[in-house]
Amino acid sequence: MSGADDKPVAGIKDHASRRVHQLAEENRQLRQYVAEVMDRLRENERLFARLFDLESKVLASSDPEDLCFALLRGLRSNFELDMVRFWFSRSSFIGGRQMDGVSERDLVWLEKCEIERMGLNQKHVWLMQLSDDKGFDWLEGRDHHLASMALLVLGDLQRPFGVLGLGSVDGERFQPGKSADFLQHLAQVVGLSLENAVSRERLARLAITDSLTGSHNRRFLQPHSHQPLSKWFGQGVDVCCLYIDVDDFKSLNDRFGHEAGDDVLSKLASTIAGIARAQDPLIRMGGDEFALLLPGCPLDKAQTIVGKLIEQCNAILTHDQRISVSAGLAFASAADDKRVKELIGDADQAMYVAKALGGGRFELAGRSG
Repeated sequence: MSGADDKPVAGIKDHASRRVHQLAEENRQLRQYVAEVMDRLRENERLFARLFDLESKVLASSDPEDLCFALLRGLRSNFELDMVRFWFSRSSFIGGRQMDGVSERDLVWLEKCEIERMGLNQKHVWLMQLSDDKGFDWLEGRDHHLASMALLVLGDLQRPFGVLGLGSVDGERFQPGKSADFLQHLAQVVGLSLENAVSRERLARLAITDSLTGSHNRRFLQPHSHQPLSKWFGQGVDVCCLYIDVDDFKSLNDRFGHEAGDDVLSKLASTIAGIARAQDPLIRMGGDEFALLLPGCPLDKAQTIVGKLIEQCNAILTHDQRISVSAGLAFASAADDKRVKELIGDADQAMYVAKALGGGRFELAGRSG
């Protein structure tokens, strides 16, 4: 009788024991899950802290090239990436921007619609695993060590202007199917930052550009005007300055109209720019007067340049009539280190001497030409 009563009690104890063990296992799993969630939260916190630091550097960048450098350095160092590379479309707004300082390893130019032909304009983030059997057409031999990659499409998907590639030797780093929220955010930040940087640079360039001739205007000169030449062009650099003026320009305007005068100024600026080096600042000082600065140019070479310039400018035609220009040439040795304004003033005075002597010629400041 007592033995029969003991069986239910034993069964209850066994059930209670299993339940305790089950609760203990559930509790262990819950603690493990909470620990994993906390680890992910801490990792995400560190990730977004690094992202915030990178975004701060990007927003502080002065131009698109500087911004690309900040991204290349920041992504490699802060996120332990084995490859960071930009692919930009030549036909986009950024295609006309010179980025000679960024190496070919870090920046590759794409032909028109190549992003669309690759089918990348369907979404902003692509995750892919790489292998000997499965690669990516834009990668090169030097990228053979990569095992996974993320492609961040930059700009509006209807008109993307570039792709940012992030590569890793870890095949699980950018495994398809993983969450891409962070990368989506990064694509938007990079795309908008580059668009804004190019817009800011374009506006800044317009502010210091003469709309008629495409040369610099006086606003371009203002920050440098009162500085020593060495502050602008560096220590130990001789600098020459040409000051060019159209003879009887008012008479030309009165006879043929302002459209003819504008045409002459455009042709004059184009002629001067064609003789000067790309790095020589050409400034429209106002009206029909232009200043050309020639850093690192010896005086004898500058005299050859101005002689050639006078010859070509005096051949410019308007209404079947040749124009005439006068020029002044001033020289400042590195030892003199004159102020920019002073050197331009010397060339201006020499130009007036050339004009007083009949025009169509040049004079050297301080002596006959």
